Amino acid sequence: MLLADYDYGRYPEQITGYNGQNLQTVIERRYHSAIRVRVGPRGNYKGAICRLSSGTLLVAACRRINDLGLFGVHIYESRDRGLNWTEIGESELLGKEMSLTPLPDENVFMTVESSAFAPDRTRMHHYRSVDGGRMWESDSIPGPGKPRNVLTEKDGSLLMVRPLGSAYLQGLYDSAGTTFEPSPRLELMRSTDAGHSWIASEGKVDWDNARFGEVSVTRLSDGRLLAALRGHPSGQEGHANQVTYLTRSADDGDTWCSPWLMGNAAEVQVNLLTLHDGRVLATYTNYHLPFGICAVVSRDDGQTWSYIAPIQLAMSADCNTGWPVTAELDGDELITSYAITAYLNEPQDSSGASRNVCEVVRWRLPHDASSKEGWEQHP
Repeated sequence: MLLADYDYGRYPEQITGYNGQNLQTVIERRYHSAIRVRVGPRGNYKGAICRLSSGTLLVAACRRINDLGLFGVHIYESRDRGLNWTEIGESELLGKEMSLTPLPDENVFMTVESSAFAPDRTRMHHYRSVDGGRMWESDSIPGPGKPRNVLTEKDGSLLMVRPLGSAYLQGLYDSAGTTFEPSPRLELMRSTDAGHSWIASEGKVDWDNARFGEVSVTRLSDGRLLAALRGHPSGQEGHANQVTYLTRSADDGDTWCSPWLMGNAAEVQVNLLTLHDGRVLATYTNYHLPFGICAVVSRDDGQTWSYIAPIQLAMSADCNTGWPVTAELDGDELITSYAITAYLNEPQDSSGASRNVCEVVRWRLPHDASSKEGWEQHP
């Protein structure tokens, strides 16, 4: 419920801090131990993390190159479970909003949002490393839509799920002079050769909404697929009015059920992860107060979530935060990478992009996250 008499016109994108909140509640706060480490210098922004089979952790963080939206990607390595990070990347990498996927033999596959640098803005660029993240080769596939993550299947193949024709991309195609038809469907990209080549298929979704993007997908313990879609309800505009939809597929992605709302408005950038015990973890961004990174868990394949006690993993000084990605460590530990606004002011010699930092936090789910008492399905 929103505050009355708020002058929304004063706030960019309607991000007031109060959207998406039920103000008729109070919060019981408890603290749990965690280990938090900054990755790279001030100015690093949205990052992605993965764990190689050797136990080595990699983080890819982006850093602004100019004010026109061009970002460089920097690769960091940790061999001590995230306590210390060393930059190891030797290739020039461009992009933003990355995903990292470990492949056999310490190889790594990375997707990026590439419209700011790609010669053909209607293609999505990706990178592949065969030496644990030092050197990278680049390639691209048709369609600029990007995934939040790429799944490694049991047989070693890769599955990427992204929007087939997100209406958000209309302007990009118009500027390229290319015909574009928005679509409410998903596109499934599969590779059996570690990302060298891809076979595309369409997934029919039981709705007519093409205004969505940033798809995250996980394979549930029973074999079904669960996907999170960031989008707008009908008639809504602006980041603050975006929501997360969930949809499931029981036929390996050929058809998807009617999407349902996962949480509140302005809770987006969801990253789904099926844990070893079968629960599903959702790490997401709060574009409402308290700004930052949160997590909820589901024991029924995404139907209900622990919104009665969301876990605040990181706090941000403003809404310029997000892109959380979580990986499982040995035992019951988790590690999440993310970006926050850590500084209120820019340094004097800044180009206007150094208020952000990339961090990781090592944490455990609270024991009471296993209980379903008070769990909610929104709205």
